[in-house]
Amino acid sequence: MSVGTAPRAQAALVAVATLLVGMVPGALAFALNPDIVRDIGLDVVTVPGWLFTAVWTVIYPAMGLAAWRLWTLRPADVAVPFAVLLAGFLQSHSFWLTDSLRTTAVIDATGVLLSLTTLWVFSRSSRSAARWLLPWVVWMPLTLALKIAVIVGSAP
Repeated sequence: MSVGTAPRAQAALVAVATLLVGMVPGALAFALNPDIVRDIGLDVVTVPGWLFTAVWTVIYPAMGLAAWRLWTLRPADVAVPFAVLLAGFLQSHSFWLTDSLRTTAVIDATGVLLSLTTLWVFSRSSRSAARWLLPWVVWMPLTLALKIAVIVGSAP
């Protein structure tokens, strides 16, 4: 199915809107508490902080594009996939409410399960829509493994 100019503009708008909505909680968290990374315990992570921002700058628009693609291909079948995607989208923001690295790791473990579940639910309706979720599905186990490594490495 080819995508014309108007649908491409719609897709771009959805991607940008999802990015903006996705990044607002993090921006607010940093504005309200510039030491949030230290407070959570992420300051010991050896990965530069900008990497997390860069990754989510890809993941959030991809989530929006997955939803847009499913909507354009199978508008009658979107209720359950959208509900699961929304749960994952909202869950990704619970990170900003944590107070420890261990809690963040638990949230990431939940994110692994939600990303895989969302991929599975989307793939049952549209494989092309599901492919947009791959950045999220790949990232969640990586960030969980990073946090587990820091927790295990800092244990007495």
